[in-house]
Amino acid sequence: MSQESEDWMRRFHLGDETVAGTGELSVRRGAGPLAGVLCALLRLPRTGDCVPVRVVVHRRPARRAGHTGPPPLVEHWVRDIGGHRLTTTQVRTGPHGRERHGLLLVHTRTTATPGEVTVTQERAVLGAGPLAIPLPARAAPQASARAWTTSGADVRFRIEVRVALPVIGPLLSYSGHLDEAGA
Repeated sequence: MSQESEDWMRRFHLGDETVAGTGELSVRRGAGPLAGVLCALLRLPRTGDCVPVRVVVHRRPARRAGHTGPPPLVEHWVRDIGGHRLTTTQVRTGPHGRERHGLLLVHTRTTATPGEVTVTQERAVLGAGPLAIPLPARAAPQASARAWTTSGADVRFRIEVRVALPVIGPLLSYSGHLDEAGA
């Protein structure tokens, strides 16, 4: 594994500056009819191999009155996967993150080891503001992401993302690689 590719992967996932990457993914939608309908309604990418991807993560410190310590980072993730644009906003404070998908707020924890970054879901909340309802684990969507570096001289890292829903099962998964690109 090259130190350069590991540094790039860490900047992409754990840095505090805007970053961008391009690459190719293998994309899989869930197989059942309900998964198909939801994927269409949510405008998720279609199943395919060698699907072009561009990801830009715009970062800025959050402004919070009376906050001590390093400020949380607001991250706007713009993913273009085969012409399907997926945009989310995440707020990251150290290893903890919150990502909103409409009325769903997913709380995550990021773990980094040499050569790998893993994002695991801790809990999910439905609603907004005072009307937020924590979802029990068996009723919540499940999401996970992993990035790792491979051996070789390429400035590249591999990624794998999986999203599943209760009762429906797998909704969307993709895996592939990203190379550093200009933001």
